Order: sequence, then C-alpha cells, then structure tokens
Amino acid sequence: MSKIVLIGGGHVNCQVLKMLKTLAPVGSKLTMVCESDKSYYSGMLPGSTANIYKPEDIQVELKPLAAW
Repeated sequence: MSKIVLIGGGHVNCQVLKMLKTLAPVGSKLTMVCESDKSYYSGMLPGSTANIYKPEDIQVELKPLAAW
C-alpha cells in the first residue's frame, strides 16, 4: 500500500488531491496535513484586497475535497 502525505492545503496540493483520485494506486492512503479546514487561492488575493471578490469567493473548503 502506498502512503502519500501532502503538507499544507494550498491550491497546488488541492490540485494534487484531484489528480491522485484518478492516478493513485488502489489502496493508497492519502493524508493532508494543514492548520485550517480552509485554504485561500493566492492568485485571487489581489482581487479580494481590491474588493472585487469576497473572502468566501476565494476560499476552498478542504474537508469536502479531502473526503471526495
């Protein structure tokens, strides 16, 4: 059994989780370690500080993503 640990819940690791859903060997154990259950997409931060986006528009809920 493969064990894969992702450190942090940034947008790159969110994409890695999505990719591993289809590419990880059957029976692999995926673990994401992060301080929060939400992550903010840094590419949209300038738009958020300019009040173009609300904070909830640029955040990713990590628990549902990890459960998926």
